[in-house]
Amino acid sequence: MNETEIAALKARADADEPAALFAYSEYLRATDNAEADKYLTLAAQLGYPFAAEKLGDKYFDAQDFEHAAQYFKVGAKAGLADCAVKLAVMKLGDNETAALRELEELAESGVKSACSALAAYYKSQGNRKEHVFWRSLAK
Repeated sequence: MNETEIAALKARADADEPAALFAYSEYLRATDNAEADKYLTLAAQLGYPFAAEKLGDKYFDAQDFEHAAQYFKVGAKAGLADCAVKLAVMKLGDNETAALRELEELAESGVKSACSALAAYYKSQGNRKEHVFWRSLAK
């Protein structure tokens, strides 16, 4: 990006345009993580689904599952299937049957990350047949 494009992006971000906030966050990531996180959080709080997913991932990695779920819900409501998969995986410990049903519905509708999640789950449970089946669908 040249200086004019950066200035235009910054102006849109200053006007609280969610997509611009997210794009500006990505631009800043290489030089200033704290400032990039600020813009990412603003974009997610304004409901921008890609920012919500990325912020959910950051909270998940930090073991803050309550905030991670909050942002994954924003992404899932906006139609990001991967966020719905992440929510279902998080529910596996609480309500395994319902979470598996959600994952299977997502997988059967063509969401590859749901197939991968199911393959990983069945591998951890020692169910080779189901693991191989879901892994083959993930590919």
